[in-house]
Amino acid sequence: MNRLLTYTFTLFILLSQTCFAKDELLIGYYGRPNTASLGILGQNNIDDLVKKMKKRKENFEKELEEKLDIKLAFHIIYGLATPDAGRRNTYMLGLSHKTLMRYINRAKEEGFDVIIDLQMGTNSPTEALNLVLKYLKYENVHLALDPEFKIPKHRRYPPGKFVGHIFGKDLNDAQELISNYLIENKLKKRILMVHMFHKRMLRKKNEVTTFENVDLVYNIDGHGDPAVKIKNYNIIYTKNEVAVAKSGLKIFLQKDMLPIMPPKEIVGWKARRGRQVWIKPYYINYQ
Repeated sequence: MNRLLTYTFTLFILLSQTCFAKDELLIGYYGRPNTASLGILGQNNIDDLVKKMKKRKENFEKELEEKLDIKLAFHIIYGLATPDAGRRNTYMLGLSHKTLMRYINRAKEEGFDVIIDLQMGTNSPTEALNLVLKYLKYENVHLALDPEFKIPKHRRYPPGKFVGHIFGKDLNDAQELISNYLIENKLKKRILMVHMFHKRMLRKKNEVTTFENVDLVYNIDGHGDPAVKIKNYNIIYTKNEVAVAKSGLKIFLQKDMLPIMPPKEIVGWKARRGRQVWIKPYYINYQ
């Protein structure tokens, strides 16, 4: 009888933990160190940045009544697209190892994640990722691709002149590269994020497959009118994408129309001018 009671009680605890586990929410502060024009991360020294991020987390927890499990991340532009082709003809400017490690080490101290962002230029997704795979040995590090600044190998125009794109096959190749590296080095699952503000930025999306040790995130990052942002998010991230990828929503602190979307609008608990987020984002990205 005692064994039956013990078993029943243990089963109840396990079910309770499963049924009532908090949904996760990752909040990232985006930019490039020491470059104020590219986002909030580069507008602050690392100590002030950490304080602002913790305050943001507290605000979310208060507004959302602590119903979500919230984690913070430094979202760092590592591969920056430039008008100059550079020595390698990639139109890319990297970030120093020393600078990146300052953020990786501080993130580890704070319990934060780090997202290393790549704008690609003429690099393919796998070529861009190969430059930073080694940082996955740090368990708090994840990766991101930004198709906006992808340009053809023939380089007839610089990054940013036209909105770039990648294909579903490119994304599969990128996931496979990361997956193989994780397996070979006995590392745990990681995030691969893809920025997009138009559905044409990831073409042949229906061909994208899933990998057991890669968490794919589609980060919807247009700026302007919050109601239009919500509409765009709902168009790009639908129930068809849920089985393949989690979602993200980017907030531009200086380019979005005021008032800036509060937490309840971001997660879809409240509407803005009749428009409401249909599927709660996993990732919130502040620039």
